[in-house]
Amino acid sequence: MRPSRPQRRARSLSLGPLAFATLAIQAAIAPPSTAPASGPASCIEAGSSLFRSGRLTQAAATFSSEACIASAGAEALLNAAIVHRDLGQDPEALRALDRASGLAAPDADALSFQGRVALRAGDPARAEKAQREALALSPGHPDALLGLARIRLRGGDAKGASALLEELTEASPAFSLGWFYLGRARDAAGRPERAAEAYRRTTKTDWTFSEARLPLAGLYRRMGRLREAWGEYARVLLIDPRHALAKRGEASLSSVVGRNAEDVVPRLTLASLAAPRPSPPDARMPAVRVGVGTSALGRPILREAIALRCAGPCRVTDPETGRMLAAAPAGSELVARRAQDGRFELSGRALGRPLRFTRAVRLEPVDRDRHTLVLRELRVADGYSWSSVRDRQLKGNVELRARGRRLYPVNELPLEDYLYGVVTQEMPDDFPEEAQKAQAVIARTHALYLARHAGRHRRDGYDACDGQHCQVYAGIAGESPRARAAAEATRGVVLRHRGKLAHTIFTSNCGGHTQDSGELQGWTSLPYLRGRLDGDASLSAPRSPWELERWLRGAPASYCSVALKIGPTQFRWTRAVPADELERRVNRIRPIGRLRRMLVVLRSRSGHANEVWVEGSKDTLKIKREHTARNLLGLASLRSTLFTVETERDPAGRPVEFLFYGGGWGHGVGLCQYGAAGRALAGQGWRRILSHYYHGTSAETLAYGAP
Repeated sequence: MRPSRPQRRARSLSLGPLAFATLAIQAAIAPPSTAPASGPASCIEAGSSLFRSGRLTQAAATFSSEACIASAGAEALLNAAIVHRDLGQDPEALRALDRASGLAAPDADALSFQGRVALRAGDPARAEKAQREALALSPGHPDALLGLARIRLRGGDAKGASALLEELTEASPAFSLGWFYLGRARDAAGRPERAAEAYRRTTKTDWTFSEARLPLAGLYRRMGRLREAWGEYARVLLIDPRHALAKRGEASLSSVVGRNAEDVVPRLTLASLAAPRPSPPDARMPAVRVGVGTSALGRPILREAIALRCAGPCRVTDPETGRMLAAAPAGSELVARRAQDGRFELSGRALGRPLRFTRAVRLEPVDRDRHTLVLRELRVADGYSWSSVRDRQLKGNVELRARGRRLYPVNELPLEDYLYGVVTQEMPDDFPEEAQKAQAVIARTHALYLARHAGRHRRDGYDACDGQHCQVYAGIAGESPRARAAAEATRGVVLRHRGKLAHTIFTSNCGGHTQDSGELQGWTSLPYLRGRLDGDASLSAPRSPWELERWLRGAPASYCSVALKIGPTQFRWTRAVPADELERRVNRIRPIGRLRRMLVVLRSRSGHANEVWVEGSKDTLKIKREHTARNLLGLASLRSTLFTVETERDPAGRPVEFLFYGGGWGHGVGLCQYGAAGRALAGQGWRRILSHYYHGTSAETLAYGAP
């Protein structure tokens, strides 16, 4: 099932940004007003339900009603302020916060929020007072320090802003937005070397924060460090090959530094081959076909030529008939390419005359237990910032398939051998043993589900791709003793629901709460893929806009926040996205004109943004697909759609920058890998871990795995 087409085109109105925004919401997503529910719990629940369903003006009215304020007090007004903030109505948000401050004891989070809103509302004095009060209550409060530094920066005191941001980054080194603003402040203070250092720390703290690479490239260029400037532009082009500024910068510097954009891609050649360690054979074990070197969407990357090596003696066969076409001795170096007669040819010194084929040719090691095949200079993780060109050593067979005038490779191998190259590519090698066993079970189940039921790559001739679109597979280079141990300890075990293979999708880090599969546009609702809180009984999920705001700016004690080796930005992350950058990306898809506002109009119970509108002067782009939202809203893909966002505007009310505060990494459905690690550290076994994330499934062993 695919997501529905975007809703009807929004009308273009000759109004100011805030008036346009209010009318657009009222006309498009707010039903007729109803009386607010009474009682603190009921009015907060009613307003929160309206907030999640995108009826934001009605949600604000519910929270702001005198009945709700009388029963819920400051909580109602804090929630109203969040909704007004999201609507771009900062004066209304500030009035709600002013009133809330008289109904409750001082709170550092609320005061810092008040300071941010006051600055956007044009009152820097009030903003500074609120941030100082927040720091008095909570010394070192990250948002208050950042807020105070931004006031200094806006007022022209770059030196004072730098001092505050240095204090912030020393106290909170994982807060990537602090490093980013420190780079901006140091640059404004005329300290380019120190500014460059701060921007580098931004990308080191969070390598997905690619927005820092463009100002860093500009700094390098001004300092005469042209090779480094070229490198930053080239890395941006790895992510977005059509980025206009990066294209101009890279092109202007290529001749000076003597390099081109592809030179930034690491090239890794195998110096020696690893001895294969095959899984115990069994005729009942299924084989899996894997597309190798695929795109970000799992499609084949077609190549003019494919080079490979037979580590041991190998056969060349016709995959359609099984007929042997040729034999090649150990060490044979072969190349497949298009021949002059329009067919394809496989050539190499060991073959003598080139071997012609039309559709496909297969290479098979004679002794699969001892020998492997090596694909040469294969592009891996194309479209991602960690893309590389490397040799890939593979067990099983390699099929070279033709499409049009080019070729692509497919690896066919036994299911358990495939798992050896998946488990620790999808989960860090030093994660606890029980978490890796859980990963082995769901990776095995997922591969079989893709092969037997999903058919997403059937037209390409393989069951699964080798990237994140399916699950990451790296061949022998991805194997480790712990990966093999996890696969062998659970040999043949799969998850079933009512006798059928379960769809065991998984996410890296859920941010504290998974979401229902049915809440994502175009996804199927499955009873065992329900949103689950990733914590024990002491943890409560956010139920209102204000609680979601605090949840994402804080560090709740969920299982996925305490796992070993967790990166500083995988559980909680931040991003600053320039409005003009987003405007250019959106206009490639739909000509919306000048960007006026970005708005989340649908959220899951976990808080994930399931529909985002980007409104312009001519039209509105309505983003409903999870992967589209992540890929479009950030230069490098946002880590997740679990976020809130604040919009910074210029004096004329036009968006300048979007500040994201998010949680988790991935789509948030199914097993949370970091949560599984946290649970394993707490003593939970792999069966209990899986029963939490896939409630109602049972673990069963396939015939080849039975004792």
